[in-house]
Amino acid sequence: MLPWKRSYEQLSLDDRCEIARLSSNSSSVRQIAAALDRSPSTISRELKRGRDKQVDYKAGYAEQRARARRWTGSRLDREPGLPRAVLERLGQGWSRRALSSRSHAGSPATMAAR
Repeated sequence: MLPWKRSYEQLSLDDRCEIARLSSNSSSVRQIAAALDRSPSTISRELKRGRDKQVDYKAGYAEQRARARRWTGSRLDREPGLPRAVLERLGQGWSRRALSSRSHAGSPATMAAR
């Protein structure tokens, strides 16, 4: 059995602060992982993602980046040209199923090219 928990919950801001503290104290990835009861690969990935080019790992910066990576809202909200493209196709008599299968292929530009 693995020594860390097999949970896929996201790191909290408190976890990121602890990673920053331990990292600044020159703790190894495995030591940080053991302290947080996380996989060493999770800590390693977090340290890589939470660094800026000029500075070492910062918890606030890492939290901001993590929030930016999470999807929010529908695809219609995230892609500016998609609502117009969908409405145009519906007006041309396309079915929802045809629109759905085409929209999985890429962006509104891809949809319009077909």
